[in-house]
Parts: sequence; structure tokens; C-alpha cells
Amino acid sequence: MLHLLRRNPLRITPQLSPSSVLLRFLHESTITSSDADTDTDDDASFTVSYLTTACGLPIPDAVSAASHIRLKPSSTSRTDSVLALLRSYNFSRSQMAAVFHKHPNLLLADPDATIRPKLDFLLDYGYSQDDLVNLISADPNLLRISLANRLIPNFEILQKILGSKEHVITAIRGSSRLLRYKLEKMMLPNVETLKSHGLPAKNIVQLATAYPRVMTQNSDRFAHTVEKLKELGINPWSTTFILGINAMSGLTTSTWQRKLSIYRSFGWSEKDTLLAFSRHPFCMLASDEKIKNAMEFFMKKLQWDPLSLLRRPKLISLSLEKRIIPRCAVLNVLALNNLSSQWKTPVHTVLMMTEKEFQDRYVLPYGEKFPEVNEAYQGNIEFVEMQFKPHK
Repeated sequence: MLHLLRRNPLRITPQLSPSSVLLRFLHESTITSSDADTDTDDDASFTVSYLTTACGLPIPDAVSAASHIRLKPSSTSRTDSVLALLRSYNFSRSQMAAVFHKHPNLLLADPDATIRPKLDFLLDYGYSQDDLVNLISADPNLLRISLANRLIPNFEILQKILGSKEHVITAIRGSSRLLRYKLEKMMLPNVETLKSHGLPAKNIVQLATAYPRVMTQNSDRFAHTVEKLKELGINPWSTTFILGINAMSGLTTSTWQRKLSIYRSFGWSEKDTLLAFSRHPFCMLASDEKIKNAMEFFMKKLQWDPLSLLRRPKLISLSLEKRIIPRCAVLNVLALNNLSSQWKTPVHTVLMMTEKEFQDRYVLPYGEKFPEVNEAYQGNIEFVEMQFKPHK
């Protein structure tokens, strides 16, 4: 059957209904197979049917999964047992479908020797029933790796580093891959690097729970990142240092240089950009387009000089469409109605207020008398330029 699928790949188009997909799959198998292949074709047809009816996979996913496993009507006792086991742990039909779409071979696993011990271990460790089901349906690979040689040792290492089961579960929620790696080789060296540079234990826990993937990168590169951040003068005890590790770890050398070039085109020197990064590392994680649009908006439409934005690089990370532009439009409406004299707050402070604070101060008090305030806040009034000279 596999050679038939390779020779006649099934093309699924939006115009074909699920039943049409299955009929075409079976039809193409029939007209291209020899009599000797009849049993194989029957098995393939049964596999697709079983995956859809018993496991809940949509037909296209079932067809794809059928290229990895082959089931026979006479031997489904194990697969039925696997499904029954997952149902006993409160896996829904859609969650089981997610598991077997990603790893159909789990249907052939020994439910009591391979699957149940891992589920029980996770429950005993402290996972709730819902958290367990969500974890496995998102990453069924965890049911394939060794309990004794990988899962248990990794949980022990994580708890030693993070100090509590709650922190371990939080870190794994951020990246379940932590359980698949050899943490003694990939994570422990990076923890030692952080300790050697003076990071307190609580900061290491914060980094590992907020950005767990960062902790498993190449140890040499990780050490270089930490050293570079210290050279920039960022305090290892600060939250900014943690953000900096995450930001710099996600950038290749070429990407870093490209972003330096973009900032340079708007008047920042490399030293300026590094200073901005030390104040708000995420300014280097923004996309090229977002950086360009933000710099153009602040420097052209708000007429800020490069130094004004350098003092507050967090603004580059904020959404222009959802936050910056609507707020500037609201300020314009207030200015056009001679209300700007009632407040002296600098624009950059207004832009970094929480939504509630901005609404309470600039929208709710005026929205009923001036409906255009609400229109501006909802993004329905175009912002061209400031209609008054604001405090920067």
C-alpha cells in the first residue's frame, strides 16, 4: 500500500468532502493494485476507518497516519486497550486524535508496560488530571521516551535547579522538550555558568521557568551571551539581565548585525543601540518591519529626535496599531477640543500607561460629550500628525 501512496499521492483539495477523500483513496488503491495486494489494501482501508471512527482523526489525518501503521480487523485488541487506557485518564476524543495524529505508532504500544507507568508517574509527581492530559496531547513524544532513563532523571535535575515541583511544572509547560533532552549535558553547564557570574538562585529559577528553552542551548554560546551582557553593564541581579539572555539567545550574528543596521539608518550608532538593548532587550527581538515602522512613526509623525526614543526603547516593542496610534489620535481629538491644557503628562508616559489608566484619564471623562474620542480610541480616526506640541 505504501508504494501505491508514493506512486499516486492523495491530493486533498478544499472542494473534496471528507467522504470523497476516503472514496478516492480507496478507489485509487483498488484500480492500481494487483490481486496479490488485496489483503494489504483491505488493511489500509481498515486502518483509515479505525483511525477515523475509533480515534477521532479527520480523514486527511487518518490517511496520513495510515502510511505509518497498518491495522487488521482481527488484531485490534491492543489498540482498543490503548484507547480504553487513555479514556480512563480522561482524554477526550479530540485529545486522543491529537496524540495519534502526531504519533500513530503509540496505538501499537503496550498500554500497561509503556504508557500507564508514565501517566501514573506524572500524576504522582503533582500534575492534575487536566494538566496531564494537556501535556501529553500537546507532546505525545513523552510517552515514547524512557521513564527510567530520561523522564525520572530530568524531573530530578529540574527540581534540584528550580527548587519546587510547582516551578518544574511551570517550566515544562513552557517547553516540554526539557523532558526529552539530556539535561545533565545541556542544562546543568548553563546553570553553572549563571552561578559563576553571580546570578542569584531566584533569578536562575525565573529564567528557567519563563524561558526554559534558553537554558538548553549550546553551553559555549550561552556562556558567550552571559559574558556579552555583563560587558554591556547589565546587572546580573536585574530582571533586564534575564530578558537580555532570552533576547540575545534568539538572535543569530547575522540577524543582530541586520538590526544594528536598521537602527543605524535612523540615526542610532552601535553604541546607542547597545544602550537601548541594555534598557529594554526586546527592542532587538522586534521584526525588521516593526522596528522600521516604529522608528518612522516616532521620528516623523511625532517628530522626536533619536535621543528621545533612545531614552525609552520599550516604546518600540508596543503595538502601533492597537496602542500607540489610537492613543495619539485620542490626544489629538482632545487638543482640537481645547482640552490638552488640562493635562501636562509627557506623551511617552501616556503611551506606556496601562489600558485602564489611559481609559480612566483620557477616554471615559470625555467620550460622552465628544464621541470622536471613542472613535479615535477604537482606531476609526486616522492619525496624521500631532495637532499640538506635546511634552516628550
